[in-house]
Amino acid sequence: MITEAYRNTFAGVLDWVDLAKNNGLYSYEQPFDSAPLATSSLDGRMVTMLTTSNYLGLAGHPEIIAAMKAALDQYGPSACGARLNNGTTSLHLQLEQELAEWMGTESALLFSSGYMANLGAISALCDSDTVIITDQFNHMSILDGCRLAEGSVKIFAHNSMEKLEYVLKRQAGAAKKFVVVDGVYSMDGEIAPLDEIHSLTEQYGALLMVDEAHGVGVLGDTGCGAFEHLGARPDVVMGTFSKSLAGVGGFIAASADVIQFVRHSAHAYLFNASPPAVTIAGVLKALELLRAEPERQEKLWVNTAQFRAGLLNLGLEVMGSVTPVVPIHIGDDMTALRMTKEMLDDGLYVAAAIFPAVPKGSSRLRATVTAAMDDEDIDRALDILGSAAKRHGIIG
Repeated sequence: MITEAYRNTFAGVLDWVDLAKNNGLYSYEQPFDSAPLATSSLDGRMVTMLTTSNYLGLAGHPEIIAAMKAALDQYGPSACGARLNNGTTSLHLQLEQELAEWMGTESALLFSSGYMANLGAISALCDSDTVIITDQFNHMSILDGCRLAEGSVKIFAHNSMEKLEYVLKRQAGAAKKFVVVDGVYSMDGEIAPLDEIHSLTEQYGALLMVDEAHGVGVLGDTGCGAFEHLGARPDVVMGTFSKSLAGVGGFIAASADVIQFVRHSAHAYLFNASPPAVTIAGVLKALELLRAEPERQEKLWVNTAQFRAGLLNLGLEVMGSVTPVVPIHIGDDMTALRMTKEMLDDGLYVAAAIFPAVPKGSSRLRATVTAAMDDEDIDRALDILGSAAKRHGIIG
């Protein structure tokens, strides 16, 4: 029964959703009709894509599609079981081996999503004797993993090494200390100072886990992520397939002991359906292309520099971003929603990030740059963004 207590709980979300829909400003869950390339089909028209995590432009790649079709013919659409039962194929084992080799670890473990990888690894590795130390701006999947774990949670101010060291010192007597951070912060585009964090975790005897969801394929000489870019070596690396690798799923890479423990302890692995072989085949091919074609990563960074420079020339605030995740500060939630709808009408898709996805008063347009874009795509995006920002008084 939906009681008054439930209605009061729902009100905080439903009120703003209803307000946005009633004013024609609700632009979430748009029904696209094609792959998320530089331009995509939406309701029969082409729009420039400025919010997609297809960083390397591999979504829709013909070799990936061919690999997936072949796997579909051989393995079917689903294993219909969990990994420890009948849900493991030779493709799963091959991908885990290749990921471990790429990440420079002894072993790796696949999950059905990046969210589940964080949930499963953190909750398995952090028992009641563990103090979990986490950055205040970590992704929600990390926060949910911390909530599910039995350990006590300590939060330090975003990217503050002084605060992190203070917490580590205060917890010196803890039996186990577990530090978990994002490599690239998905709403801000900042990179965590992983070299400094790694040094502190080594000094104070803490295990370090890094979420490289937005670092894989983007940072590092071989595309391993922010830890490679900064020369750090975390104990556990988490990554996703749904961004640079144009697939679905996630993984952790670590020592053989850590992986074996998580394999037999993480509920998100034990009691979850296996990622289908057709998906794994696509990720294997995407990983092959990522490693064989470093020019994709180079093009991504050329485009990122061009786009960020264009925003700064317009007078827009990019909130300290140094990666292809480029937030554009707006401030007011409804203004961000209005701008998103107007720009979509003009042929540009860029998502609005509002509370509770970001702190109150810090709503933003969350732009992401990809290697699939060319100069014309970037110029078009900047023109539409500049016009919308002027209309709403964001810039003069």
